[in-house]
Amino acid sequence: MNPRALSAGLVLVLLAILVVAPLAGLVNLRGLPGYQPDDLQFWHSAYIRRVLFFSLWQALLSTLCSVLPAILVARAFALQPPFVLRGFLLRLFALPLVVPAVVAVMGIVSVFGSDGWIPLGRSLYGLNGILLAHVFFNLPLAVRLLLPLWQIIPQGHWQLAEQLGMNAWQRWRFLEWPALREGLPGVVLLVFMLCLTSFAVVLTLGGGPRSTTLEVAIYQSLRFDFEPVRAVVLALLQLALCVLVATLTFRMQRLPEVEISIDPVTGDDRRWHKSTNLVLILLATLFVTMPMLSMLLDALTGPVLEVLTSVALWRSVANTLFIGLTAASLAVAAGWFLLGYSASLVLSGQPGRARVVDLAGSVIYVVPPLVIGTGMFVLLSAHVDVFNWIYPIVITVNALMGLPFVIRTLGPAMRQNHARYHLLCESLALEGWDRFHHVEWPLLRRPLGLAMALATALAMGDLGVIALFGTPTTATLTLLIYQQLGAYLIPAATVTAVLLLLLCLAVFWLLERAIGGRVDA
Repeated sequence: MNPRALSAGLVLVLLAILVVAPLAGLVNLRGLPGYQPDDLQFWHSAYIRRVLFFSLWQALLSTLCSVLPAILVARAFALQPPFVLRGFLLRLFALPLVVPAVVAVMGIVSVFGSDGWIPLGRSLYGLNGILLAHVFFNLPLAVRLLLPLWQIIPQGHWQLAEQLGMNAWQRWRFLEWPALREGLPGVVLLVFMLCLTSFAVVLTLGGGPRSTTLEVAIYQSLRFDFEPVRAVVLALLQLALCVLVATLTFRMQRLPEVEISIDPVTGDDRRWHKSTNLVLILLATLFVTMPMLSMLLDALTGPVLEVLTSVALWRSVANTLFIGLTAASLAVAAGWFLLGYSASLVLSGQPGRARVVDLAGSVIYVVPPLVIGTGMFVLLSAHVDVFNWIYPIVITVNALMGLPFVIRTLGPAMRQNHARYHLLCESLALEGWDRFHHVEWPLLRRPLGLAMALATALAMGDLGVIALFGTPTTATLTLLIYQQLGAYLIPAATVTAVLLLLLCLAVFWLLERAIGGRVDA
């Protein structure tokens, strides 16, 4: 049997077990204590109806508030002539992808809290705070996804528009919008999915029962209310919504597989248009940088020495690094095997099967981490003490979370490498370690390093699964920050959050540099 097919098959079997087994635990409601047949009729519960409505409402508002400004900012970047800091600002827009959610929340509170630069007082906690945090995360992401769409427009079309004397509205209508509408539905649905499954943001900024989403309600039902039946019903609802949104996303996605280019295109040369674009870019940059800058300044005046001498802090640092690096290693290994087989399928003329393999690695988009965690909690709690199994459970779920990033980052480069050098390797009888050492490693180490760095940062910043299973001795930095916030130790939480941010950035840079090598190599 083909070694690539065998290794990929083992990964697919493990993925199926890790997803199907927890879902089987969720479906088996009759085995749960306190189960009543009426529990499945969730529409009779005012609490569940309210949670379901708020989940959809906040996701819809967050998507609109993120994507609509992102269109304007992406257009400003695309049409603005080259300027000195353009590349730096675009890299800065990738920062929210690395910043843990709980750290971003601390930054939002630092800027918009009662003592912040733009104080909103108590109105920050609730829907307002949730929207601000979601825009912080998703506006830069939407900008990065939408910006390449302007590159689809042929340069000759811009020149023709200039010759015909088209104004800004006519250029938008006849040139930009036809290109934008191809990728916009996929971006909208992706952002909606991220907001629908948001956990840390809602948990810390929700402000009470009125601002509870399905994810937070699942957590509260298991850890505080001890109602596994309600948690399962909520998890099944969340699963159904995610399956629906993911199906629409896969059908409507029209994004390029890689960013074609993020260079500026020929735009309107009128001075007031340039000024407007610069203002939009400046405002978006301020919005992205203010939370991090404010939190850094607050941390410098906080109890730095007291926090840094805490035993609990360094235990949490060790747990964070162990979980992050282990989960990322598993994600990269699984992604490597899946992509190797997928690339061979494409080369043999089976792109349909290759797409199925790639989509299988992105199953976490359909089955959210907290749903899998809930299923594992229900499935294992009847047989073992789940809190003794925290490391395998949290590492496994975080590896599943990182796998789509690995596939997205490493996939295009691996397929291109396979198409170019597979026949050469066969003619030279290069297989196994020799092929990896002499061909694949030199050509793929940079995307491999980026994939490893992204997966590690994502796992280090996760709060959802560790909040469900974590204990004082197994807490990560994200859980420690949440515990400090719950105890109203805001200055200590700020210092811890800055430490987590610096740790994530340092690990990201070290992994990308150590695995990917020098940029000019």
